[in-house]
Amino acid sequence: MSAKLLLVLACLISLLGFAQDSEDDGWNLKFHDYAVQDTEMFHGQPASPQIVEKKHLTFRTAITDAARKGPNFAGHYTVAEWDCGADCISLAVVDEPTGKVFSAPFDTLTTPFAEGTADEPAHEFQGAVYQLKSRLFIADGCPEDKRCATYYYEWKDEKFKMLRMVPHRGPSRPAD
Repeated sequence: MSAKLLLVLACLISLLGFAQDSEDDGWNLKFHDYAVQDTEMFHGQPASPQIVEKKHLTFRTAITDAARKGPNFAGHYTVAEWDCGADCISLAVVDEPTGKVFSAPFDTLTTPFAEGTADEPAHEFQGAVYQLKSRLFIADGCPEDKRCATYYYEWKDEKFKMLRMVPHRGPSRPAD
């Protein structure tokens, strides 16, 4: 093969890779990029949740029941979810070894059904998305029933740090 042909092929391959990388579907942050270490995994008996915030007291049964099942987020935390209406959830995070309860970065997260158009298909909201072995937390919906988007957070130092927000084009709830 000639050097020119190799150069052209290399350029085409690079352009194809660039085109694929530049497509942003809003889900480009990966759980494995925020993986927890094996030493962060909790395998003991969960502590009873220490509920101190008034907004969590009403949902102490949901929080306690979720905590009993063991960690489901970031190695040693449990995300406890409960319904707050049609297509709506609230949640809290429990540190399984200590029982300490933390608030989510929002009070409610709605996942409305939005009708699409021929030009712009509807986005199907996923709600809260998280994994046991990752510190990445994704809230895909409308916090406080406003500003529908995909919100990416990292759980670090016992709080949520927003990494990125990807708004959705097309039909969604108004920004009030």
